[in-house]
Amino acid sequence: MSNNAISEESFFLTPLSLFKEIEAAQSIDELREFGVKVLDIVMFATRAHADIKSIVQLISQFNCAITQRLIALLESTEGIRLPEGATYLALGSEGRGEQTLCTDQDSAIVYIDDLPPEKLRDVERFATQLVDALEEIGVPRCPGNMMASTPQWRHSLTEWKEIIDQWVTVPTPEHMLYFGMFLDIRSLHGDETLGTQLRDHICAVVRLAPFFLPNMAGHVVRFPPALTRFGRIRVERSGEHKGKVDLKKAGIFAITAGTSLIALEVGIIGGTTWEKLELLGKRRVFTSGDLKIIVEAFTFLVQLRVQGHLRDLSANGKPSNHVDPLVMTDIERRQFRQALKGVNTFLRIVRNRYLLDYISI
Repeated sequence: MSNNAISEESFFLTPLSLFKEIEAAQSIDELREFGVKVLDIVMFATRAHADIKSIVQLISQFNCAITQRLIALLESTEGIRLPEGATYLALGSEGRGEQTLCTDQDSAIVYIDDLPPEKLRDVERFATQLVDALEEIGVPRCPGNMMASTPQWRHSLTEWKEIIDQWVTVPTPEHMLYFGMFLDIRSLHGDETLGTQLRDHICAVVRLAPFFLPNMAGHVVRFPPALTRFGRIRVERSGEHKGKVDLKKAGIFAITAGTSLIALEVGIIGGTTWEKLELLGKRRVFTSGDLKIIVEAFTFLVQLRVQGHLRDLSANGKPSNHVDPLVMTDIERRQFRQALKGVNTFLRIVRNRYLLDYISI
């Protein structure tokens, strides 16, 4: 075996060892160091040619373990805890369990309707301290302030249901953005039944609002893939990222949000985009041929994103979602172009499913 070969045993032991280290961390300073260790593990897994789906899920599992250890440390060292009858919710990519190396905080809190006023103060203190602590260990704040520390993202169960009703019945661009973030909620700490009740309410209210799904679909397709009508890769023509392609706008957002939307229509909430696509395939929402094209497109775009993050971080830079087609190999460019065509296939399915070419959104 060559020096560069990675044994199957070491591949599984290394992540396991890091999880144990996270569980044993005794301070915020210790947790801060795990950002570098997670990066090393991801680079290790990439060199071992692990599939990108497993790598993304591993990143999410590490981030979840770090957050949960941080919550435990806040309670043991500072007496800060989330009271009974409340739940800390992960939103967006963290809720789906498919984070990459460039992630920020997206969170909310739900609590029982009759939570006493003194417990509400505990909820606010917990949310504020946790968001601050996450930032301290290297997880940036959400630029849009969609975090549990913001009063807008802390509500009782009934209040959240009313807010969701408002988002669905009055589908403004802002409401659709919020709904899209909230759709993949996952209970990360506290009473899981509250999160389950919110998921059930989302499914119920959407069934009563037939025009909401087409409106959300219109939100999904607003970014066309970066291909010209002649099949050439379209890059940004000016600005900081001139000559590059934004992978999120070029297809990752469309497939992620569109898959969550179609899954919601058939009663599926939660799980990664890959898991939802598999379930939708089993329900024959997609043909086997289209499903293969969509999965391969999404997988390759996420792979490019993670590889770009690794390069940026290794060079001590800030992770970016932009890639330069000119620095790709010929094979990578062909694969990239094929992935963008796959995004087109997915958008065509969304447009046809919700009759977007025949209605005014």
